[in-house]
Amino acid sequence: MFDGFEEFDISTTGASVHGCRGGSGPPLLLLHGIPETHLMWHRVAPHLAERYTVVATDLRGYGDSGKPPSTADHEPYSKRAIGSDQIEVMRELGYDQFSLVGHDRGARCSYRLALDHPDAVLQLAVMDVVPVGDAYNRADKDFASSTGNGRSSPRQNRPRNSSSTRHRPIWSTSCSTLGPR
Repeated sequence: MFDGFEEFDISTTGASVHGCRGGSGPPLLLLHGIPETHLMWHRVAPHLAERYTVVATDLRGYGDSGKPPSTADHEPYSKRAIGSDQIEVMRELGYDQFSLVGHDRGARCSYRLALDHPDAVLQLAVMDVVPVGDAYNRADKDFASSTGNGRSSPRQNRPRNSSSTRHRPIWSTSCSTLGPR
C-alpha cells in the first residue's frame, strides 16, 4: 500500500509506535484520526513523498502501535503522552525538527505536541477539527441557539423533524473567519 516506504516499530518511553517512512526532503509527520490508522494516508503519502520525507505513524492505542494499560486519569492516552511518543519517534529517525499534519484526534495531538515542543515543529496543519479555544470563546447563547442543541433553543416555532432542523452543522466556518471577532 505504501510502495517505496519502509515500515518501522520504535519503542518510546510510553509505548511502541508502528509506522512507515518514505520519500526524500524535509521531514513531514502525518497523524491520523479516529478510528483510522496510518493507513488513512495511503493515497496522499506517495504524492507528498515526492517533496518530503513522509513519516506516518499509528497513534498509541491504534493499529499496530502499543496499547499500554490506562490509569484512573487516563494519562497514558492523553494528547501530551501521544505527542511525546511522536517526538521520540522523530528523534529516533534523526529529525529534531519537522512539519506536522494532524487529522481529527491526530490534530488534537498535533496541537499539544506543537505547544510542548515549539522548537521541533516547523509548520502545523490540522484538519477536520474545530479549534478548541475559538469554540469555547464563541459558545455563547446565540451559538447554542443556532445549533438547535441548546436547552433554551427557540425550536418550538419550527417543526421538530423538518429538513430545516435536521443536518444543521454545529460548526461551519472558513479559515478566513477564525480571526478575532
